Amino acid sequence: MAQVICGLDIATATGVCLGELGQTPEFFSRDLGKGKPHPVRFANVMRLAHELIKDRGVQAIGIEAPIINPKRDKKSTNWLLMGLVANVQGWAELQGIKCEVFEVGTIDKHFLGARQIGRANRKAAIQGRCRMLGWNPQTEDEADAGAVWDIMCSRMSPSYAAQSGLLLSRRAG
Repeated sequence: MAQVICGLDIATATGVCLGELGQTPEFFSRDLGKGKPHPVRFANVMRLAHELIKDRGVQAIGIEAPIINPKRDKKSTNWLLMGLVANVQGWAELQGIKCEVFEVGTIDKHFLGARQIGRANRKAAIQGRCRMLGWNPQTEDEADAGAVWDIMCSRMSPSYAAQSGLLLSRRAG
């Protein structure tokens, strides 16, 4: 039975990428409740995790770690971002599903070959790599989820990692 892997870029507008190892993944976005209280958003992200695991057969979830900017973000923003991630991790744990959180730099090194400087540069590079792979994310959040999906696939399968790695892949150049 093939493994179904999911990559998430979690925020109020959550990017989702899922698919079986070695297949072209599916992309979609989920609105967790813009403008709604934090507990409503936490419940919505748990509903999403439930849907992915129970209805879509996801067996492993990778999550992009929230980027916390102390100069920009308020306590309530930090609480929201960390809470959304924690709710998915908790649901995955209850269901016996592997779940890892990856720092942005780790994702960039894996998916792009190097850490990207600047948000706009990073987003453009990730979307470009997705297109190079023949993927069709519709939003930046979905493309980011694709990068997370790719690193999670590599964590779950050494053969996938060997085939998808930038050093060994002609797709990177």
